[in-house]
Amino acid sequence: MPSNSAYRQKPKVSTEKGFGGEAKEWFSDDEFKKQVCVDLTKADHDYYYGSYSSYYIHEEMLKDSVRTRAYQRAIEDNPESFKDKIVLDIGCGTGILSIFAARAGAKHVYAIENAEIALYAREIVKKNGYENKITVVKGKMEEVKLPVDKVDIIISEWMGYFLLYESMLDSILWARDKYMVKGGLMFPDKCQMFVAAIEDGNYKQ
Repeated sequence: MPSNSAYRQKPKVSTEKGFGGEAKEWFSDDEFKKQVCVDLTKADHDYYYGSYSSYYIHEEMLKDSVRTRAYQRAIEDNPESFKDKIVLDIGCGTGILSIFAARAGAKHVYAIENAEIALYAREIVKKNGYENKITVVKGKMEEVKLPVDKVDIIISEWMGYFLLYESMLDSILWARDKYMVKGGLMFPDKCQMFVAAIEDGNYKQ
């Protein structure tokens, strides 16, 4: 057993700036783009999609280990639900959920992403050996043409801060009504919002 003093050591302070402060103080996209095989510099999107073309935003989301592992457990711990199923991943980002689904036994995964990160997702899928199981489709969910009429499962990390920020719910529901088979599954299929009133006299001052 380690001594009690081991538990009293000061935690290491991260040197990463993350996403605090002005955007110009964030991670260097230029340094990242020099290291990848695809060209992420030609993004021609509005602010919303353009913001998701940066690898570092996806890095921040992947570092939310509670959320990422919750998705991993929900998918990979339920292989009976995914075996030989057609899966639709909406807003796939780097393709992490699509890879979980492929590892769980999905017959094929169609990963939809409109931001330029889709080009990098194709590299990630290929380097993980799933190019025959996962097809990354670049475009908006409402505008792309899927090569299948129906899907068995829809997965997506559609929720932003307080379940509202990313505003993807409309796209998820549209895809559900158009593509999902009767009795199909959605991951997640329900969410809860909790609000608590507080009073902070110091903050008000």
